[in-house]
Amino acid sequence: MAYARVITYAVLLFWVSATPTIAQQQATPATSKPEDQVAQLERDWLTADGKGDAASLRRIIADDFIGSSFDGGLLSKEDIIPQSAGAGGFAGAIPGETTVRVFGDTAVLMGAITTGGPEKGEIRVVLVCQKRSQGWQMIAAHLTR
Repeated sequence: MAYARVITYAVLLFWVSATPTIAQQQATPATSKPEDQVAQLERDWLTADGKGDAASLRRIIADDFIGSSFDGGLLSKEDIIPQSAGAGGFAGAIPGETTVRVFGDTAVLMGAITTGGPEKGEIRVVLVCQKRSQGWQMIAAHLTR
């Protein structure tokens, strides 16, 4: 009799501890492939930059980020996060067609961005992203006109 109670409690404990995990898995959409997550990261980056949302940009861009400027200079995370309130340099930008390739916890996104504002045009973009404990982050970028 005592053995049956132990089994019952063990099954009950397992079921209670597994329920949040099962619910969490069901809440994740089936289209949540790594490629889609990285493409969403690019959209989130452009939206946050366009709003001047420094907190979101700090989450999206890795601390060890490195990038290249249009004139060939090197950029750090702090170089690309707007230092003052207001929109960043990609206000009104819209991502175009992208291709994402995932290699384990690293992904490469290649695509185009249509810029907004008075200097409307197209920029080619290569983003390198890595899945870390806090989710996907941009670790490198190269932009060219």
